Amino acid sequence: MKKLLVLGILFIYFTNSFAQEERKIPFSTAISAHIVKYNQKIDAAYKDNDLERAESLFDSLVRNHLSGTYMDNFSVYPLKGDPIALEDYEKPIFLITYASWCVPGIGEIPALNDLVDRFHDQIDFVVLFWDNKEKLKQKSKEYSENIKLVHIDEKTNQDSYIINKLKHALGFPMMYFMDENKKILDIRKIVTHHSSETLSNSYNIHFNSLSKGVSLLIADLDLNANSDLSTEDTKIINTSNDSGDRRTDEERRIDEEYEKYRKERDSINNRRKDN
Repeated sequence: MKKLLVLGILFIYFTNSFAQEERKIPFSTAISAHIVKYNQKIDAAYKDNDLERAESLFDSLVRNHLSGTYMDNFSVYPLKGDPIALEDYEKPIFLITYASWCVPGIGEIPALNDLVDRFHDQIDFVVLFWDNKEKLKQKSKEYSENIKLVHIDEKTNQDSYIINKLKHALGFPMMYFMDENKKILDIRKIVTHHSSETLSNSYNIHFNSLSKGVSLLIADLDLNANSDLSTEDTKIINTSNDSGDRRTDEERRIDEEYEKYRKERDSINNRRKDN
């Protein structure tokens, strides 16, 4: 009887351990399992010119099937030095996939550069170009030196299975937000706007869009840091914030800037309607 009990306990232990391991699903596996059905639905939405439905399908795919998966390891190529494996980045990663033929909004790169210069000590900002080295060189002068600019030639890369998924499944430009263990917290599209938008407005639009990804990564860092605090430390943190607002100062500032931008945008729209 005792032997059976011991065997039962061991069985439950190993079953639970295996189940926990199984939950660490690679991104490539998850996207492969769902991309065909997603493409069928999104093609139908675009055929009906239902852009709202298309956005909803993308959000649902990310939220229900891709968030919480782990990015596969693959190698990227900087302008100088040896190839770098994704697993070698030790900080949370803000990854943008791009290509030289994509035309960014006029304020996109300046907004990204400002955020990178402010947060590169806490986050690895990686801009991945689906291009060769020469084309990356042409673009490199536009970006902050604190951005890790890398490229991949799909035809020659040995990790073609994941490269194919990253480049073709969801398209690009695209933003991937990962914690230090390469767990995907979210995936978002780069915001777009009309080409006639002013530099100031374009900067504000992109800053507020990009900063939401930064806030997500910083909040995850803070959450992990707070989980290591003692119970007494946690009580002190909670009681010091009577309003229930648990945002960091930086998150609060970003939200305030976004609210300011939103009010300015609404004011401009109202003036246009009046005219």
